Amino acid sequence: MRLDGIDKWFPGVRALAEVTLDVRAGEVHALVGENGAGKSTLMAVASGALAADAGTVSIDGHVLSGADPDEAREHGLGIVRQDPALLPDLTVAENMAVGVGYRRVGGLGRAVAWAQARLDPWEMGIDARTRVSELSVEQRFIVEIAKALALEPTVLILDEPTEHLSLEEVQRLFRTVRALAAAGTAIVYISHRIPEVKQIADRITVLRDGRVRGTFAADDVDEAQIIERVIGRTLDAVFPDKPGTATGDDRLVVRGLDGDAFHDIDLTVRAGEIVGLAGVQGNGQAALIRALAGLESVSGDITVAGRRVRSGSAAAAAAGIVYVPADRHGEGIFPPLSVAENISSATLPAVSTAGLVSERRVLARAAEQIRALRIKTPSAHTPIASLSGGNQQKAVLARTLLAEPRVLLAEEPTQGVDAGARVDIYRILRDAADAGAAVVILSSDGVELEGLCDRVLIMSRGEVVQELEGDEISEAAITRAALTATTVRARESEHSERGLRFRRWLRGDQSPAVVLGAVFLALGMLVSVANPAYLSAFNINNLLFMVAPLLFVGAAQQVVVMGSGFDLSVGPLMGLLVVLASYWIVDGGNLYVGLGLMLAGAVGVGVVNGFLVTRFAINPVVVTLAMYMALQGIYLSLRSTPGGVIFGGVADLVQARVGIVPVATIAALVVVIGLEVALRRTRWGIELRGVGSRADAAARLGIRVGRVRFFSYVSCSLLVLPAGVIMMAQIGIGDGRPSLSYTLASVTVVVLAGASIFGGRGSFIGVLAAAFLVQQVLNVSPFLGLSQAWSYWLPGLITLAAAVLYALLRSTGRRRRAASRPAAIAGSPA
Repeated sequence: MRLDGIDKWFPGVRALAEVTLDVRAGEVHALVGENGAGKSTLMAVASGALAADAGTVSIDGHVLSGADPDEAREHGLGIVRQDPALLPDLTVAENMAVGVGYRRVGGLGRAVAWAQARLDPWEMGIDARTRVSELSVEQRFIVEIAKALALEPTVLILDEPTEHLSLEEVQRLFRTVRALAAAGTAIVYISHRIPEVKQIADRITVLRDGRVRGTFAADDVDEAQIIERVIGRTLDAVFPDKPGTATGDDRLVVRGLDGDAFHDIDLTVRAGEIVGLAGVQGNGQAALIRALAGLESVSGDITVAGRRVRSGSAAAAAAGIVYVPADRHGEGIFPPLSVAENISSATLPAVSTAGLVSERRVLARAAEQIRALRIKTPSAHTPIASLSGGNQQKAVLARTLLAEPRVLLAEEPTQGVDAGARVDIYRILRDAADAGAAVVILSSDGVELEGLCDRVLIMSRGEVVQELEGDEISEAAITRAALTATTVRARESEHSERGLRFRRWLRGDQSPAVVLGAVFLALGMLVSVANPAYLSAFNINNLLFMVAPLLFVGAAQQVVVMGSGFDLSVGPLMGLLVVLASYWIVDGGNLYVGLGLMLAGAVGVGVVNGFLVTRFAINPVVVTLAMYMALQGIYLSLRSTPGGVIFGGVADLVQARVGIVPVATIAALVVVIGLEVALRRTRWGIELRGVGSRADAAARLGIRVGRVRFFSYVSCSLLVLPAGVIMMAQIGIGDGRPSLSYTLASVTVVVLAGASIFGGRGSFIGVLAAAFLVQQVLNVSPFLGLSQAWSYWLPGLITLAAAVLYALLRSTGRRRRAASRPAAIAGSPA
C-alpha cells in the first residue's frame, strides 16, 4: 500500500499534511503518534471511509478513484477500527456479512454458519446469532478483527486492536499477524502500547501533528526514543513518584458487598491512596467498580468519609463519588455538546446564577482545564465528538477534577490513549490523590498498575483473593496472582443456558408480537363472555376489514422508523388519495386515470419527504409535519365538503371477502409477512436496519445511507396507497378528514410493536399483532357498555404499559452486559 502526499483539512484544523507512507508486502509496519496526530484520519483515507483533499491511495498497484470503502475492499484492504464499524441492532452474522460482502459469505442464509466458523477459534463464546449490542466491548473487537481477517486481505490495518484484549487474546492476535505477514500480507499496526510495537513491528513510522516525523527499523530504536519522537520532547518519567504509605482517613469503606458478579467484598481505601483492581477477565472487577459508583444493584454497606451511601448513582454522586467509565463514547461524554459544556456538565451550580448558566464562566473554567491538562482542541466551542480519544478522556478527567471528588473511580483510564497523554493522565490521577481523594483504578495494564498504585487487589470469581502492597507490586506479581488464583470457569448448566436463551428471546424483536397476541386473545375471550355478539360473523368481518388499512399504514410507518426516520404525513396522504379518487373513480370517470393519480400522489409525497430529509439533513419530524399540514390544505382546497361518490363496483371489489375474511385483509397480511421476510433475509432489510442502527458505521461499511433513507420514505408512501384505497371503499365518498387519525394510529402500532423509535430494531410481525390489538380495543367499547372515551383511554394505557415494559427489558439487558463486561489483566505483551 502506498499513500502519497495525503492532505486533509477539517474546519480550522489541518489534520494531515503531505503524508507519504509505504507499506511493503510481508511486513508489519507500525504507525505511532499521539492522540490527534492524524493516525486514524490517515487510515480512514486509506480505507475509503474519508476523502483526502489531496494525494493518492494505491493498494496492490491499484489507485483508488475516491472515497469508497467497497472499492478499497475489492482491492484487498481490511481494517480493524479503533471504534469498531459494527451495527449494534444487527446480529454478529449480519454484521460480518455486510462487512465482507454478501457473495463472500454465500448469501444471508449461510451467514450464521460462516460467521461462527470464523469466531470459534478466538474462544470468546460469541454466538453469531447474538445482537452486537448484547456483546461485551472485548467481544465486539473480536468480531471486528474476525470480520477483517475474513476478507483474506492484501493489506490489513489494525487500529488499536489490543486495547480491549487480554494477554492471551493479544498473543493469539500476534500469532495471526505473524502468519499473515509470512504469507505476504502488508500490515499497518497502530498502537499506543510501545512494548507491543517493539514486539510485533518490522518498521515504525512516527506521525506528529499530521506530519511524518521519520520511519525507522524497529530494531534501531528503543522504547524511550520512540516515545520522545512521538511527543516531541524528552520524557523524564512515565509515572509520578509514589508518596509512600497513605496516612489519610479511611475515606471509602466497603463491608459485605454482594452483587450479581461478586460477593462478600470488604475493602478500605484511604484518602490520598491509589488502589488498583486486577484479575483475569470476567471475575467481577468491572461490576464492582460500577457498583461503587451506584450503577449496579447491590446489598451491603458503602460509606464515604464515615457516612453511609444509599443505593443509586445520584446518591453516590452526592456523597462525592465520581466515576470515569471505560466506555468513553457511550457513557463518558455528551457528543453533540462542546468541550466547554462537557467539562462543566458535572458542576453546573458553580457556573450558574439563579439557575442560569453563565457562558463566560463555563468558557473560563474550560480554558483553565484545557491549559492545565493540555487538551488539544481548536477551541472550547468545538464539539467534543470531533476530538481524538485521548483528548476526550482528558476532558472527562477535567470534569471529574472540577467536581472535587472524595472518591475517584476510574475504569481503564488510559484505554485508547497515546504515550504522552498517558503520562498526563497518570499525573492527573496522582494529583487527585494528593489533593485528598481516595482513588480506585481498574486497569488491564499490569505495568500501569505497578507504576501508579499504592495497593493492588486481585479478584477471582467475584472475590478479592490477594492484596499486593508497596514493593510487592509488579507486573509479574499481578499476573501470577491473577492466574494462580483463577481456574477456568465451569460451563454453564443446561438450565442457565435455557434461561439465557429465554432472556435473549424476551429482549428480541419478536417477543412483543407474542405478548400482544396473548393480550388480543385474552381480551377477545373476556369480551365474548360479557357479550356473545362479539363473536358474530358480522363483527368479526367488520373487525378484519377495519384492521386492513391500519396494517398497511402501520407497516408504512415501521419502514421509515427502522431507518431512523419518522413520517407524520401518512394520515393526510391517505386523505389526499381518497379525494383524488373521488374525481375519477366515480360513475362516468376513468378508473385507470384515478388509480394512476393516486399512485403519482403517493410517490410524489414520498420523493419530496425523502429528498428534503436526506439532501438537506432536515429533521424528519419537521419535514413530515410540514407535509402533514400541506396535504391537509391540498385536499381541503380540492373538496372543502365531502363529494364525489366512489363507483359502487370498485367499492364492492375492495370489500370482497373469502368466507368472513376480507380480501383486503388477506392482501395486507401477505404484504406485512413479506416485509418481515425481506427485513431479515434480503440486502434491503439488512441495510435498512443497519442505517437505523448506526448511520456512521453503515456509511463506513459502504452502505449508501442517503439512498436507503430516501427509498424508505418512498416505500412508506407506496404502502399508504393500498390503505387509501381501502378507506376510499369504507367511506364511499371524497372526504379526507377521516384519515387524520391514522397518523396517531400508525405511531401507536409501531410503539406497541416494540420498535425502537431511534431506528434499527423492530418487527413487522409485531406490527401485525399491534394493529389487531389496537383495532380490537377500538371495537370492544360498545360490547362492554363503555363510553366512547374508553376508545381513547384504552389504546393510550396499553401503549404506555407496553413502552414501559420494553424499556425495562432492554435496560435490564444493558445492566447485565455492563456487569459482566470483562476487565482483563494483561500487562505488556513484552
